[in-house]
Amino acid sequence: MKSDIRTISDVFQNGGNTHFILPHFQREYVWDQEQWKELLRDLFFIYKDYASFGYDDEKIPIHFLGMLVMSYDSMKSRTIPAYKIVDGQQRMITVSLLLCVLRDLTKKRKKDIDLSRKIDALLVNPLEKNNAHFKVLPNTRYNDLNTYTSIINGNTVVSKSSRIYKAYKYLHKEVSRYISKENVPIEHLYTVLVRGFQVALVDLEDESPYKIYESLDGKGKVFSQLDAVRNYIAMMLPADVQEEVFERDWIKIEEALNERNKVGKSGELSAFLRHYLAMCRCTLYPEDRVYARFRDYIEQEHPDAIKFTQEIGRLRRFAEYYRSLLDPQHEPDTLVRQALLWLSQFEATVTYPFLLKAYDAFHLGEIGSQDFSQLLAMLENLMVRRYLCGESVGNINKWFPLAWSEIEKIRISSSFVDACRQVLSSRYYPLDYQIREAVQKTTIYNGKSVLYRAKLTFVLMSIEKHLWSNTDVASLELKSPTTIEHIMPQTLTDLWKIDLGSSWDQVHKTFLHTLGNLALVSQGKNIQLSNAGFVVKREILLKQGFRMNTYFTNNIVRWDENAIRMRSEWLTQYILQIWPSLHT
Repeated sequence: MKSDIRTISDVFQNGGNTHFILPHFQREYVWDQEQWKELLRDLFFIYKDYASFGYDDEKIPIHFLGMLVMSYDSMKSRTIPAYKIVDGQQRMITVSLLLCVLRDLTKKRKKDIDLSRKIDALLVNPLEKNNAHFKVLPNTRYNDLNTYTSIINGNTVVSKSSRIYKAYKYLHKEVSRYISKENVPIEHLYTVLVRGFQVALVDLEDESPYKIYESLDGKGKVFSQLDAVRNYIAMMLPADVQEEVFERDWIKIEEALNERNKVGKSGELSAFLRHYLAMCRCTLYPEDRVYARFRDYIEQEHPDAIKFTQEIGRLRRFAEYYRSLLDPQHEPDTLVRQALLWLSQFEATVTYPFLLKAYDAFHLGEIGSQDFSQLLAMLENLMVRRYLCGESVGNINKWFPLAWSEIEKIRISSSFVDACRQVLSSRYYPLDYQIREAVQKTTIYNGKSVLYRAKLTFVLMSIEKHLWSNTDVASLELKSPTTIEHIMPQTLTDLWKIDLGSSWDQVHKTFLHTLGNLALVSQGKNIQLSNAGFVVKREILLKQGFRMNTYFTNNIVRWDENAIRMRSEWLTQYILQIWPSLHT
């Protein structure tokens, strides 16, 4: 590769034709006010030095913007020199917008018409048509392309959702304010920008662009794992198929999975790539190693362009499965959709590398709707039992990527459902006696965690529905949202301490958040219940309409350790009916 220091005027070749191509897979424009403000602060600071030298062009201060890394695009259809931008698109677009601001401000004054034309020559190739008319273009995400070209052409911006529009408005406001306040001649501010600002222009020539990208430490927004994967795809796909692959596959992947929505700590698309790799390589890699392992996987399994293109199509198919795992409403099959909804109440993401394989088998017709639904029910069974025992997902996240291959081996001599039951109950699976012991003493309530409350509510509502299933009522209809009530309250009154006995402190610590001490109530009633004595609470609970609360019709006059243990045993019998052991 070769590198050289260039001014902004050199880069945009004032009066000359050049075209910087942003590969389809590059990230959208992501700079925000922090980066815009820093750029303007540097511009205004350098301008003051330039003014202090009497606007002497021989003494223009230099400001280094960073690197602009590119590789020559050799497509024969190009009518002018064109380069793929490996790194620097955020700076180039922002500088272009800043040039637009200066141009638009000059249009208000007839004396600056020549300056306006100079700036236009930096932004467009006047004799070229379509995309080649513009020196640099963003991609199509979030209306970046249409917004940018509208601003360059001086037209009204139709969409204001793009961050490019926000950048232009911010730059226009701040530059206008500075020019007015400091009485700054626009032509001198322009001179500082195009001659004082410089970049290290790096031409990769025969170097591997993605390898250079790996070592970059960009100024501004830090590259994410997803950014690196996108760039790798852009640099590895032949130029003549990029648009086709992007439109046919990648854009649909990004429509299915919104990176701005979170799955754990990652965005949806980043999480999908991690789980997809786990499915392919039977190993769940750390979140900060997704790009490196994706690169290794492609180079080992799909080294040529044709196979790589096919792999992007496969990614699209699995991204659609992943969308249904995240939002089961996208699944058209009623049985599967309902089973996914039930499973989604728990930390089911740990199962996703495994479920992606299962979903593909279902999609390809290798397993039917009933079998897939039974598999999902078994996963729910496993996750609920582990939750009741207070087991974390940490020790099973490395096992699930391997589970499908274990099922495949057993399927040779057994049915799919039996193979699933055998594998899912082979390890990390709580037995009945462990459930009975855990329900008695495991802390199951965490008021600060929405996820924990959702799991607990699901367990209690499942028991409630199970109790109603044995009646003539078709289904349970709740007139208001439910909440969870501690029968023995979180803050003990003197009356409660007397009821609990001399060991009230230990009983409170041990049994407060166990299942036996928790009940469902209609939202709003928990305020009425609060720290009331047990006799008062019992009467309110009986009036709630929850079949589970009919338990309190028994002759219970005191709520202490023994009473909580008895109710835990009562609830456990239904838990083992709803989620029976997978061991046959």
